[in-house]
Amino acid sequence: DVIPLHPELLAELKSQNFFVSDWAKDIMSQPAWKPGKKETVKFARVKVRDLGFTDPKKLPTTAEIWVRIRELGHSLCEPGDGPAIRLALKDQPRGDYFWLAMEQVTGSDGSPIVFRVGRDDDGESWLNTFWVYPDVEWRLDREVVFRLRK
Repeated sequence: DVIPLHPELLAELKSQNFFVSDWAKDIMSQPAWKPGKKETVKFARVKVRDLGFTDPKKLPTTAEIWVRIRELGHSLCEPGDGPAIRLALKDQPRGDYFWLAMEQVTGSDGSPIVFRVGRDDDGESWLNTFWVYPDVEWRLDREVVFRLRK
């Protein structure tokens, strides 16, 4: 079942001139996606190498990165964190982007997808998504965001 996209959230993103990709809208309409409750959350943003993966000849997979975040006592992002971070990060530098470390949401095409938050060199800020399969390998300089332990 596809649930309707939360029109208030989409309107808020659009009112602040954030571009929301069709894929982001797609996962926000899936049953696994929930906007979440209002709460104060602390996030960490790190390069994959900062999680202890340092061998450029053995790049870590998505599954290994998610396990490491939990081993360190932290949590993966909740599905509603993508739009919330996009709304909160108003002064993101040009050319900056990162992935949310989160349980992948299955898109309408069957792909496992996570949010990506960024700002283009031309200044356009966006909420997008990226296919993130469990066995995909990550470059050590890629940046992910996760929830810090409470």
